[in-house]
Amino acid sequence: MKPHPNNFCGGAFPDWLEVNLLKQCNAQCVWCVEKSGYHPKQTASWRQIADKALKHGSKNIILLGGEPTLYPDLQKIISYLTKHDKNVYITTNGSLLTHKFVSTKLNGLHGINISIHHCDMYENYEITGVSLKYSVLLKAIKCLQNNGVNIRLNCNIIDGYIDSQKSIDEYLDFAKLLGVDSVRFAELKQDTSFVSLAKIFNYQYGLTDNPFVNGCNINTTRKGVNVCFRQMCGLQTDERVKPANPELAQKYVLYYDGNIYNGWQINSEVKIMRKIEIAELLKKVKKGELSEEEASRIIYESVRTETRPTEGSGCVY
Repeated sequence: MKPHPNNFCGGAFPDWLEVNLLKQCNAQCVWCVEKSGYHPKQTASWRQIADKALKHGSKNIILLGGEPTLYPDLQKIISYLTKHDKNVYITTNGSLLTHKFVSTKLNGLHGINISIHHCDMYENYEITGVSLKYSVLLKAIKCLQNNGVNIRLNCNIIDGYIDSQKSIDEYLDFAKLLGVDSVRFAELKQDTSFVSLAKIFNYQYGLTDNPFVNGCNINTTRKGVNVCFRQMCGLQTDERVKPANPELAQKYVLYYDGNIYNGWQINSEVKIMRKIEIAELLKKVKKGELSEEEASRIIYESVRTETRPTEGSGCVY
């Protein structure tokens, strides 16, 4: 089954490269899939990561994590990529965004996604564990605007928080006060707090119960704000029917070890099998049937392929 061509997994946004800069994050979002994701043991330098991104060739590069504003060489990698005519974006929880941080660490940035999951800062803290001050955030956003940065707020649709037309409209009023360019409302992946955008809006705007086939990104305008409604299909949530034999477009993620992988990775459960394979290799080395160099290469390759893409890895939050 083929996805809608405008879906991430359907091949949309082909000229993008996602970069996982680091695993560290200062938030505590319960839905975070990266907590159990793949975390390489090796760490490449910022220059190695930037050069690998350039070699990949994508025009648009988005810096992710973890929380990418914690990356110590953030300005260096942004400046280097921008110097080489790349559009650099970042997705952040906003915790470090101040006027000073923006003016010293985010020069050259093309766009920023700020993940704020409630218009009430206390409620957002309850959801994410991140403390934000409206006045500080407003100054940071004004600085970003003065630098020509496109600004989008990311908000998850969460049961008990932002889960109705009323709460969505209140959030849009908050977005207008901040003066951001757009807002994306996204359904949650595998989570007990899942709320259907299609049901909230009674299937208006083209929202559907089958976003895999009908399209998972709906761009529209509400209350004078540019809005993207982001739906999850059956590859991300049990609340929708799982597509049969899905044909997913290939997508790449550059990890902080300097390697490019096919999609976001999760740890593969092959460690017991790998131990058996290693034992067999050692027997062959002892018998002289295999050189130590060849055995080392095979073991190294097995470690490198210890991960596998997440199902529906063409989907990005």
